[in-house]
Amino acid sequence: MPHSSGGGSHSGGSHSSSGFSSSSSSSGGSSAKHIKNTSFPGARRYVYYENYRPVYVYADYDIRKGTASGKVWSIIGSAVSLLFGIMLIALCYDKPQKMDTSPSYHCEIKDTAGVIDDMDKVQDAIVDFYDVTGIPVEIMTVNNEDWQGGYSELEDFAYWQGNYSDLENYAYDLYVNHFADESHWLIVYSTPDGYSSSDGFEDWYWEGMQGNDTDDVLTKSVTNSFNDELQNNLTARTRYTVSSAISTSFDDLTPTVMKSKVNWTILFTSIAILAFVCLHACLMIGINPKARKYAKAKPCSDAAQEKACEYCGYTYVVDTCTECPHCGAPIPPEDQPGARFT
Repeated sequence: MPHSSGGGSHSGGSHSSSGFSSSSSSSGGSSAKHIKNTSFPGARRYVYYENYRPVYVYADYDIRKGTASGKVWSIIGSAVSLLFGIMLIALCYDKPQKMDTSPSYHCEIKDTAGVIDDMDKVQDAIVDFYDVTGIPVEIMTVNNEDWQGGYSELEDFAYWQGNYSDLENYAYDLYVNHFADESHWLIVYSTPDGYSSSDGFEDWYWEGMQGNDTDDVLTKSVTNSFNDELQNNLTARTRYTVSSAISTSFDDLTPTVMKSKVNWTILFTSIAILAFVCLHACLMIGINPKARKYAKAKPCSDAAQEKACEYCGYTYVVDTCTECPHCGAPIPPEDQPGARFT
């Protein structure tokens, strides 16, 4: 169904056009790996050395090797996330394609309100846009009374109109009654019936209505830019007439509308995802600053004693090594693993 591409009014300014959601869950047969500085259920105590001093940690897996299954699942999960991030980056770059619309389509101006003083200028502008994009444009001018309540002389609507809550709803009805497709872009301009410059403030409104098939070209960023310019042009009535406001807005849009664009929100999201995936992969498969220290860690009991090496004077943990972890000198036999059981 058609939808608003945005609009505005003399008193209220412009407004933009009127979901993607995702959820994820994970499960697995193996438990997550934990390393903490304090004891917890199922954990074993390990010691490694840093700055010539013993450092104790508790883990529920062998930190010297990690877990093969955990690494496999981490690699698979990271690869999937990495692929998703790369796909998002590819979606950041959008190159619009010209619409393949019916040759019978053409651009029209229906100036019921009698405010278009230069038909040729407006026609040339919307035809140029159509030639570049393949989107036929129709400009309709109406009176406020046509949708706020009153008798309408607009073609196909020659009867007493009911009250519409706003011009957007009226523009929607105009679209579906005039076009049996989703390929047009309708711009409706509304002004008080019989208005003249001597009347003072002109309570004008305008609204765009685009078919769903135009969404790839008339993106939100494109229509928002167009809306801002048309609103500004219509407001600057000392410099622009209604005709020149509309034609200038289309003339400025046409040269850039089909250029490749970057969706910066998706791009930054993709970069954040890739950075997180890389960090997660490094941590999960053991590529982290403490991986080498963990590889040399030794299991030890909570009651393990510390002693100073007779050669270098640095501390080692009894019952965990046969030589000093700092200088490599042999330690006394009674301090070596298993000595207390012999």
